[in-house]
Formats: sequence, structure tokens, C-alpha cells
Amino acid sequence: MISRKVIVIENLEDKISRWVIEEYIESYRVALANGLDLVVSGIIPGELESILGRSGVRIEREASRLYNRVDAILLDLWADKILEPDEAQAANIFIVGGIMGDYPPRGRTRLLYDKYSYATRRSLGSYQFSVDGAIKVLAKVIRGYRVEDIEIVYPLVVKIRGLTETEIILPYAYPVEDGKPQVSESIVRLLEKGLAWDELISLAP
Repeated sequence: MISRKVIVIENLEDKISRWVIEEYIESYRVALANGLDLVVSGIIPGELESILGRSGVRIEREASRLYNRVDAILLDLWADKILEPDEAQAANIFIVGGIMGDYPPRGRTRLLYDKYSYATRRSLGSYQFSVDGAIKVLAKVIRGYRVEDIEIVYPLVVKIRGLTETEIILPYAYPVEDGKPQVSESIVRLLEKGLAWDELISLAP
């Protein structure tokens, strides 16, 4: 018996970066703020488990044993149908692929089809979201918003101020609230500190 809805991030990255860590911690924060549980599963190197554990994020190495169920929804960019509020409200489990750095997207969520064979596949529209961006949109849909009515920015342009102003274009979509893209401050700080280019996508769409 599940007491409240659960989000499962299935990490598909074997390389652990600050970007991965910050997105997962931000996702956990968003889940808690919306009354949702969150676990991270999939590829779990010891370093990732240690860092996330210190932040309160629960690790479940084989989450599919618990959550491959008919009341689960697998968020998939390539799904035929968009997630509707009534479906989100009826579901108990949501699976999100922990996928970083694919532009154009390679459809790696397909790697989860067999693992979550009972889950219904639904998209959040035609844009590729960051992991935490997808969870922010999902939380809105659970609250009754239709995907089509959620303001989205794509691509995300981040202005970094130093000796000169630099623009970094990230080919991810983010929801917008009060005119501001909902990108986490921790991600912006990573960019300001000169995050290594191999940890993010540097190609503009």
C-alpha cells in the first residue's frame, strides 16, 4: 500500500558529476514541497549514494521490483499521448529517466520499457526537460494543470556575469513562474563557477 505518490528517478548515467547531483537534490526538494516521495534507482555508484544520502535522498537500487505496476506512469518524450491531469491524479508512481547531456535526445528512456513493462507511457509535450524541470511540470499536472497550459521556456538562456557577460544556451525546457524560468540556483551557481563543458550540453538547438 502506497501512502502517497512516488517519483522514481532511474539514473542512466555512470559518470557522476555535480550537474547530476544538483539536479537530483533539486528534484528531491521539489517532490517534498509538493507532498511527493522521491527515490533514486538505476546506476548507483557509491559516491552518488553517499552524497545523495547525506542530503536525505532515498536510494532504492532495484526500484522496479516495487514500482513496476499498472498504477505507474513512465514519462517518455516519445510517448504517443501527453499526460493528462486525471491520469496523474489517479496514478501512484511516476518514473523519470535520469538522463543528462543528450542533444539531440537519443530516446534512452526506451531502456526502461522492459524494466517498467506495466507502466503507462506518457509525455510532458514535445520538449526535452531537465530532470528537475520534468518533476516541476509533473507536480503542476498532478495539481490539475494541463501540460498545454503551463508556460515553458525553451531553450534556456543563462546570462553569466563576470568581466564580460556570457550567455550559455541549454537545450532543456523549464517551466516558468511569475515570468522567471524555474531553474535551480544551484545549477546557475555551477555555471557561474565555470562548470566543465563536458558536464553539460554546449550546443545551441
